[in-house]
Amino acid sequence: MKSGLRPVKLGARGIHGGRGSRLALCLWWRGFEVELERARTPDLADRPLALPTSGNQRVIELECSIASAAGVEPGMLISQAIALCPSLVLCEPDPDFYDAARERILDVLRSGSPVVEPSGDRGRFFIGVDGLERLYGPPERQIESLRGELERLSPRLASSARFGCAPGKFAAWVAARSVRVRGGTPASPVVVPETDLRPFLEVQPVDVLPVSPRMVLRLQRLGIKRLRRLVAIPEPALVSQFGVDGRHALAWAVGRRIDLVRPEARERSIRVSLDFPAPIGQLELFHAALDRLLRRALERSTRLGKSVRGIKVSALLEDGGSWSIRSITRDPSSRAEMLSAFLRSRIALSPPPRAVESLRLELFRFGPSSAQTGLFDPKENAPRTGGSIETYDGELLPAFKKAAQSLRLRLGGTALYRVLELQPSSRLPERRHALMELA
Repeated sequence: MKSGLRPVKLGARGIHGGRGSRLALCLWWRGFEVELERARTPDLADRPLALPTSGNQRVIELECSIASAAGVEPGMLISQAIALCPSLVLCEPDPDFYDAARERILDVLRSGSPVVEPSGDRGRFFIGVDGLERLYGPPERQIESLRGELERLSPRLASSARFGCAPGKFAAWVAARSVRVRGGTPASPVVVPETDLRPFLEVQPVDVLPVSPRMVLRLQRLGIKRLRRLVAIPEPALVSQFGVDGRHALAWAVGRRIDLVRPEARERSIRVSLDFPAPIGQLELFHAALDRLLRRALERSTRLGKSVRGIKVSALLEDGGSWSIRSITRDPSSRAEMLSAFLRSRIALSPPPRAVESLRLELFRFGPSSAQTGLFDPKENAPRTGGSIETYDGELLPAFKKAAQSLRLRLGGTALYRVLELQPSSRLPERRHALMELA
């Protein structure tokens, strides 16, 4: 990560046998999108900022520390937030700008380590640093070099970044979260060695646990504010109260569960776009343009006949700003009409707030070939809606027969059986039905 050093391609295979990196470095921003707005507009550096949602009933989605100190909270109506903080500045969400900044940060991180794993949170990144100490020095020096690289990207982002280093992603994020802020600037990074992992975790609040919010609320109502109180409870008692979440929480709290940093499996996506000569605000025109983009994307040869699972739709809005939705389909498909219906249902929940100047579509996750038929489809080479063929009593459908053969080859014996009706009216249950191997 040190500037001027040529990155060495260690590869994920040389780190714990290809499983990942045990020692994790967490880079985290509280309110990443708000910090990006401050970096884009320096005049907002000392103003209270908040980002509203893009739905019909707009509420506060994210707020800065200044607004939070005035009482502004996520989920609050905009009118309530302005009443609590009259100087509050509402920034129109710009997801395209946020995603582009995230990708630039990932490029900086990948230049120093071959193991980089982004999280679902835009402003949280994990870097595997196993073996990098011989190249770049101890973790403190690596963090210093990384901060210098971020300053070239944006001094504002570099000054507001929090760093934590510890065994496993969970402990590294807790370390970054525990960095104190002095005068609006995070203090020195927190580095937790292996020997101090459990004492460090035991003093943390219970809301750091990656469990359900309901469990955290129950623990707080029981007077368990810190993890040291949780560790003192016997494991059977936790399991009886919280089930498997109780066992997992105890494993996190004592540092017994270490989650490795795994390199991101980057898949080549398909991107298409469409610019409009004049902004469109009618939903019918928007849907028609989206259908056209879907057909163009599905015709790309790089899809190789695979079905589509992940779809992202983004748009540049009139008078600035952007809008986007990102969804994973429940049933992978390559049929334009099915994907269009799926997207329309998502867009109905969160439509573009203003007229659209440019529309972009990205297919970023793919599944198996969509030409395969269902298991109980009576027609072998056509989808279920294409018709059927007549089957006789006891006859196996072609797809079901192939599935039985595949299981027999994989397991080395019969795995599926047929239930035959022998004497349904018999008083002895074992005479009513019998099992026969599925041929």
